[in-house]
Order: sequence, then structure tokens, then C-alpha cells
Amino acid sequence: MTSDTSALPGAPRFSEIRSSRPWSDVFVQGADGADIRLRVYEPAVRPSVTLVWAHGGSWTRGSIEGWHDACAALASLGTARIISVGYRLAPRWLHPTAVMDIAAATLWAQQTYRHKVLVGGDSAGGTLAAGVALWFRDNGLPLHGQVLAYPPLDPECAAASYRNSRSFPPRSLLLDAWGEYAGSHIDLRERLYLSPLHAAKLTGLCPVSLIVGAADPVRDDVEQFVQRLEKCSVPVDLEVSPAVAHGHFLDTSAGNPVHQWVQTRLGHPNNQPATTEGA
Repeated sequence: MTSDTSALPGAPRFSEIRSSRPWSDVFVQGADGADIRLRVYEPAVRPSVTLVWAHGGSWTRGSIEGWHDACAALASLGTARIISVGYRLAPRWLHPTAVMDIAAATLWAQQTYRHKVLVGGDSAGGTLAAGVALWFRDNGLPLHGQVLAYPPLDPECAAASYRNSRSFPPRSLLLDAWGEYAGSHIDLRERLYLSPLHAAKLTGLCPVSLIVGAADPVRDDVEQFVQRLEKCSVPVDLEVSPAVAHGHFLDTSAGNPVHQWVQTRLGHPNNQPATTEGA
């Protein structure tokens, strides 16, 4: 089952704020009227930016709870408010439901907070965030930027890095996950907002920051995406790090290189609203 490719958040519904934790749960309305749970993490100081974050988990697993400690650790490092999205999972909910759930969360954040709002995610969540940015562009809506950690971008997993790398995740796992999320009986290249590599054009996208491990199987996907962005004059920066492994976002240690990188990208001068004029 899928949602419509529109996202109009309804009135938010707040749960009780737990005073011992700097976070609260909010429910916003998705495109099809369903309640989408968000967990909002406030930094120790007054926030200067909001990052809407989509968790990983191969589109079929993962949750706000499973990513709670990592998101709290990320929020503790700087002045960013982190919003973790409890989007609906495959295979019960097929594409583009998850993309539109995150779009609804991002619209709500823009309507709620006055400072800049970015969208991001790790692994499958990064793929979803990239789809959200495309949807914003196509609907003429501003977005300050995308912060994507090692997103898989090719449903066919055809690049050499998938076959040459012995690192997690294995190609077979990702192929199965893509099938559960998007279906396997149709041409996936025709699925709107499934992958930015399938988009006819990338012109007009908001700035993109990417990080991927040097031995990550999705590295070739990421580098191909960067090359296309550069050809379309989209502001983009890429960090390929031997210190980063797929799934590293979940590490809650103080020296997590993915968390440190996210914090630096939130203040990057490229993160300015993009316009779709002339795209």
C-alpha cells in the first residue's frame, strides 16, 4: 500500500515530555491522514538549525527507539535540533510511503521553527532523505540542504563496489531489501523519488553533503551521485573515510566520525535554500 505523492501535515499532537530527557514525541499527519511519530531532541544550547533525520534499517527495520541513543548523542554535540522520524516500514508499506512520511515531518519542522531546516539520514534513511529533497524541488518548496550518510542508491546493486567489497552490507541483503521496499515486478527506474540516480535531472536540488566509508559496498553509488550533481551545478561535498563503516551512525561513543561530520555539515556555507527557478 502506498500513500499519495503529496504531504500536508495536519495539526501536531504532543505526548508527555519526560523531564529527565531532552526530547519529546510529536505526532503529525501524513499524506494519507495517518499519524507519524516524531522524536524531537533539543541541544543543550539554543538551537540554530533543525535536522530531520531518517533512520536506516534497509527500509524494513529500524525505529525511533532503535536510533534513540544515537540521535541523542548527535544532539548533544552541537546546536542542532534533531527530529527522528518514525516512518512506516516495508513490506507492509511500499514506496513512496516512507518518503512522504519524512516529507510531512520536514514540512512540519519548517512551519514550526524559524531557522533553517535540513533533511538527512543514514543508510536506507539517506536514500529516503534524497527522495524527499527531490519532492521538495519538484513542488517548488525551499529546503536548506541534505546530509546523507552512506545511502544505497541503486536497486540493482550493479556497481563494482558491491562485488569487490567484503564489508557489510552484502549485496544479497540489499537486493532483497530493495525488493521488499519497492517491489520487484516493475521497472524500478520508473519509480518517482525511489533513487536520485533515476531522476531525469538533478538541477535545482538543494545542497548535498555525503559521507561514505572507503570500503563500503555503496561507495560507487555515492560517487556516481556526486558526479551527476557536479554536472548539474548542484553544491555538493563528499567525504570518503577509511574510519567509517556502514551503520557507524549507531555508535554512541564521543568520537563517532559520522556524528562529528554531521555537525560540521550543518554549519556548512553551502546549506542555503535552493530555488527551482530555471530547473
